[in-house]
Amino acid sequence: MASASSLSEALIAELRRSIADNGIGRPQSPDGYERFLSPARLPSELSRLVGKAPRERPLAIAVDVYGTLLASAIGEIGPSAEWGETDDAAEEAAREAFPSDMAERLRAIVEEDHARSRARGVPWPEVDAPSAFARALGLGLEDGARTCVAWECTINRCAPMPGAAEFLAVCAKKGVPLGIVSNAQFYTRLFIEEAFESDLYRGEADEADEADDARPEGASGRPCLGFDPELALWSYETGRAKPDRWMFDELARRLSARGIPADRILYIGNDALNDCAAAGEAGLMTALFAGDARSCRPRSGDDRVAAHPPSLVVYSWDDLRRLLCT
Repeated sequence: MASASSLSEALIAELRRSIADNGIGRPQSPDGYERFLSPARLPSELSRLVGKAPRERPLAIAVDVYGTLLASAIGEIGPSAEWGETDDAAEEAAREAFPSDMAERLRAIVEEDHARSRARGVPWPEVDAPSAFARALGLGLEDGARTCVAWECTINRCAPMPGAAEFLAVCAKKGVPLGIVSNAQFYTRLFIEEAFESDLYRGEADEADEADDARPEGASGRPCLGFDPELALWSYETGRAKPDRWMFDELARRLSARGIPADRILYIGNDALNDCAAAGEAGLMTALFAGDARSCRPRSGDDRVAAHPPSLVVYSWDDLRRLLCT
């Protein structure tokens, strides 16, 4: 079966509208976030790192998406997401909209695909969500894509993490290269863009006299988040998922070609294993984002985390802005 890369522009536009209508939960007031965002409780070995400055000022920054850039009930994505990790209302909605054994069908397909990839030497493989959903329900690829977006909108509605856009705008203004390393599916970019009502990538030109907190402009003319497409690594495209360090090694290689060494790259993520340990193994500085207790993963007791703990821990994007941008 073909992959998500073969989906038509018309279908992508349709799915973008569906995500905007059904997949984004944006609080109506600034204090509305307090109802679902609370800081994680951290073990002592991590709590002592809260507010610690990086050893050197980063020359490039890359971020995770779910649980970091986007507030997300699960903190992960795709056909392997478990109903048991959602809230009761989302789980009930999923059971009404999908077959009662949907999670089991997906799990079996994911395990089969993973086994096939591991046999080819990929230790942490990624699956293609439209293909997995199509096979689970006997659909064509386009309807599989529609179904996996509906699934994600049902069990894993997202919201923009407070302060993220402002932090990224300051970095972009200062000329700091911005990248993404994410366990992702084809619709991840659509969720980001609709949550922030912005393009992901910046246009070719920005005004030189913008204020420090002004948002750069994307190719479509609306605000953008300032990411560099050459520094965006998505697991559904690479076929390799975190906690494999492969995407971080590739990011370091691309930035090395620009004269930026790995130890001057800061990676920000909510998972001490998938994000911090894997990036640390590739030589990057790391920040554990602990601003959402639902999705923060301290991973106490993990050997890789013990060997490569986060460089620092923050509870908000505003904390990062104070540490790095002042």
